Amino acid sequence: MPGLLLHYGATMMCAHPPGQVTIPAPAQQRVLVGSLPVATSADTFLVAGCAFPAMAPGAPPCTGVTWLQTSSRVFVQGLPVLLQPTPPPSLAPALGVGTPPPNPPMVMAVQCRVSGM
Repeated sequence: MPGLLLHYGATMMCAHPPGQVTIPAPAQQRVLVGSLPVATSADTFLVAGCAFPAMAPGAPPCTGVTWLQTSSRVFVQGLPVLLQPTPPPSLAPALGVGTPPPNPPMVMAVQCRVSGM
């Protein structure tokens, strides 16, 4: 499935606002889109400020994100790049980690020039 290449610095939230999803440090810094490193399957995603415990007392908050939508044709240093499917209302490209049941994160802003498959 084609989609936009995800990158370090993309604005993302967990499924329970105002939880912010970030990539603490890009795994690679050689391939860039708009001067920002492209995200690969080696990148880790952390969540800060998940509101799920307030919605369901005693439940664990989102702690991370597992990205499911990777490219089958575009690779960086042998690793598939991560894709944000277009148009956005599609199958979940990723799942939150730490919440029962896992929920997909929301990508609020991502570069829109480079896409992959």
